[in-house]
Amino acid sequence: MKNRKTLKTVLPYISTLILVACMTVSAEILNEKEIIFPEITALAIGYLVAEKRSWKVNGRRMLGLISLCAVFGVLIVRYIHFGIYPQIIIAFAISQIVFMFSKTTFAPSISAIVLPVMMQTTSFVYPLAAFLLTVAVILFRKIFESTGIKEKEPYEPVTLNFRADIIDTVIRIICVAAIGYIAFPLDFRFAVAPPLLVVFTEFSRPNNKARLKPIKPVLVLTACAFVGVLARYIINIQCGLPLTIAALTATAIMLMILYFAKVYMPPVGAITILSMIIPQASLLTYPLQIFAGSAVIVILSRLLFMRRQKSL
Repeated sequence: MKNRKTLKTVLPYISTLILVACMTVSAEILNEKEIIFPEITALAIGYLVAEKRSWKVNGRRMLGLISLCAVFGVLIVRYIHFGIYPQIIIAFAISQIVFMFSKTTFAPSISAIVLPVMMQTTSFVYPLAAFLLTVAVILFRKIFESTGIKEKEPYEPVTLNFRADIIDTVIRIICVAAIGYIAFPLDFRFAVAPPLLVVFTEFSRPNNKARLKPIKPVLVLTACAFVGVLARYIINIQCGLPLTIAALTATAIMLMILYFAKVYMPPVGAITILSMIIPQASLLTYPLQIFAGSAVIVILSRLLFMRRQKSL
């Protein structure tokens, strides 16, 4: 009995490491950095590692939303030539509309559309990789359910509260536009890093409990950004070892942080892996940018959404 309980705890963590290894090894062998999809660690944490599924979603909708948003992101970079800041606002606005009508609470799709814009990705290798990696997460979940490692959780479509959801969507877009307007001229663009936009969306949803204790999420996000940067700098840049080793090391430490902190917040995984693909010049300030961005969005979530949502 004890061995089975240990197995149920450990296997989701191992599966996350396997996903990260397969992703980064493929990217290095094929010399295609677009294969690295940071949100895959977020999906693994929320769909495999967390005791209860983090979102109201099923596998089919998860796959559809990730694939659709990933394609949208590449198309924005290819065909909307307004500059990166306007592109990100457009991508975020589209992601919010998709999120609102998705009948889910699956916010990671936001990162799927904003990431290629942030990194100026024009290759359709990115949506293909996002599709295949999401399929892998779904298959792991099905295996875990069939073997009793995870309990089956029925999907209940989320009812659209049109007026309230429209207001929330508009407020989020205005807030992100304002943060980006300040951050981009300061070369602090990762203050609106795609995983932080997921955090903002989740924290600004009605009845979100995490925003009641905002300090721990900010510290965990910042710590994992630092872990990712340190692993990449020491292992990959200084020692010249493969990026895969750096990514696996960072992921393993990130998972330990989540386990001991008891904060199974999926975007933390994406923040960790994002540090593997950001420009090398941004490594030094990346944790500070994540700290600043996460602190601001947590404050905005509490100031702008808690009181309004309670009055609905």
